[in-house]
This record gives sequence, structure tokens and C-alpha cells, in this order.
Amino acid sequence: WDLRPHGLTGSKVEKVCECASISLNRNAVHGDASALSPGGVRIGSPAMTTRGCSADDFKKIAGFLDRCCKIALKIQEEKGKKLKDFEAALTGNADVAALKKEVEEWAIGFG
Repeated sequence: WDLRPHGLTGSKVEKVCECASISLNRNAVHGDASALSPGGVRIGSPAMTTRGCSADDFKKIAGFLDRCCKIALKIQEEKGKKLKDFEAALTGNADVAALKKEVEEWAIGFG
């Protein structure tokens, strides 16, 4: 998922997802200036289909990822672009905590 049009890096969205119990990884996308600052994330859909996710489940996952992106944008707007400041703002963030609770309640059905 190329996050550059949103003004985000893969590292920031990866951190938000990690805090919300969503597993994905930052990944370079075509046109990145450096692999050290990847502009996207890779979402492992085979792991989800193995667990029995349906098309509707993928829509739910997309909603979770959209919320992660919005949370990342909000934090970046408040704290600036430095990753260190961004990471510090994740601790105790109410939006992240609410999303984590919802993700875990939904995901427990997949074993």
C-alpha cells in the first residue's frame, strides 16, 4: 500500500498497526528515494485467507487499516514528522487503544 499520497511513511503506519495488534511490515514502493525510508506497507493476505477470511472480512480489515492511516495522520499533524516524536505519541493514545480493542475482539474468532 503506497502511503506517500497521504503524506505518511511505511514506518509510521507500521508502528500504529503494531500498537493496534495488526501485523504488517513497512516496504519500499516504486519511486522511493531510499529503502531506509519506505513509502509503503506490505499486507500479507495469504495469512488472512489461511485463517478463513471472506471478502467481507477483508473489507473489515481495510476499515481497520484506514483508521490506522487516519490515526497516523492525526499524530503526525500534532507531533511533526520525526519518527521518535511520533512513536512517543503512540503511548497512551486513546484512538489506538480503542482500535486495538476492536481489532482483538474481531480477530479472536479466527483462532
